[in-house]
Amino acid sequence: MTLKQYINKFLLFFLLFSLSSQYAFGADQITDIRCWSAPAHTRVVLDIRGSHSYKKFTLTNPDRLVVDFKDTSISLSQNKIAVDDGFIKQIRFGNFKKDVLRIVFDLVQSTETKISAFSKLPGKTDRLVIEFFHPDLKELAEKKRVKIGSDLKHNKIIVIDPGHGGEDPGAIGPGGTMEKDVVLTFARSLKKIFDEKEGYQAFLTREGDYFIPLRDRIKIAGDYGADLFISVHVDSNHNRKLRGASVYCLSLKGASDEAARCLAEKENASDLIGGISFTQNDDLNFTLLDLALTNTINSSLRLGSLILREIKSVHPIKFDKPKQAGFRVLKTTEIPSVLVELGFVSNPDEERLLKQKKFQVNVSQAIVTASDQFLTR
Repeated sequence: MTLKQYINKFLLFFLLFSLSSQYAFGADQITDIRCWSAPAHTRVVLDIRGSHSYKKFTLTNPDRLVVDFKDTSISLSQNKIAVDDGFIKQIRFGNFKKDVLRIVFDLVQSTETKISAFSKLPGKTDRLVIEFFHPDLKELAEKKRVKIGSDLKHNKIIVIDPGHGGEDPGAIGPGGTMEKDVVLTFARSLKKIFDEKEGYQAFLTREGDYFIPLRDRIKIAGDYGADLFISVHVDSNHNRKLRGASVYCLSLKGASDEAARCLAEKENASDLIGGISFTQNDDLNFTLLDLALTNTINSSLRLGSLILREIKSVHPIKFDKPKQAGFRVLKTTEIPSVLVELGFVSNPDEERLLKQKKFQVNVSQAIVTASDQFLTR
């Protein structure tokens, strides 16, 4: 055997040994662990290749959640992740036994947990979503919103919904700009301008980078007793030349066109991306409220037309009138609601524009002006 053959044989043996060590527990593998902290809960997402077979239990003194995976490896280089929020101190993982991978969540205090498995979506592996929460915190937040809304009953209350967040980045531009980041920054600008206007008070559905289910976004608006609900997004298309803002409203009778239907499907998929299960009953419940919804939709269309007219003076628009489709985030029976697409993050020029403060202030002012026209009529 020549020296070259010997070296090649050694390298092949080393490669096979490395692979066998990495998958020593079988074909199942956890490829990533991500954590998203919200005021009332923390969500941990585990990317998994293979089965979702696990066993969970809790320990006390100190409080911990333990999740054991049989015949599973993990591809992360470190053995712990610092979290340090109101729910989790840190996440530790390692081989409890030769064939058992153990993940330990060191908790700040005892919490309730919910674990859900989700099959792969385009661009994602299978996922195990673990949610840590205190029901009393959620109830307290709801009561606080209701009280604030009652105290401000003489004001016009606007709830602004920055789309996506946390595990769900939304659309991503060619320069890496994430929709969830752009819309949160814009929502803060819009809130500031509303708050500076006498007789108005605005609130955000999310204050940071975390995910909120679509139905919870509507509920937040209802808790405040909102006069208007404005969901903010950015568009994306394989055609990078497309640009311009657009406004969408709810439809109970099908979409205005195929593009509106596809957009609604993309936005409605946010729950699945964020790790929330959805059943058809969530939609069917609204069929009993068609009459109330129809009146609200008509008001929403008037609001959407005013917003487009005002935005047109500061930024190109894609359509002169609002489009309609079955957007789940707009299904509220009492609050005029619109979904505003600020522009196309897939267009390199507009991607840069969306992040500019001047653009955000100008379009925010346009939306405030249109909202004031709508509410003072």
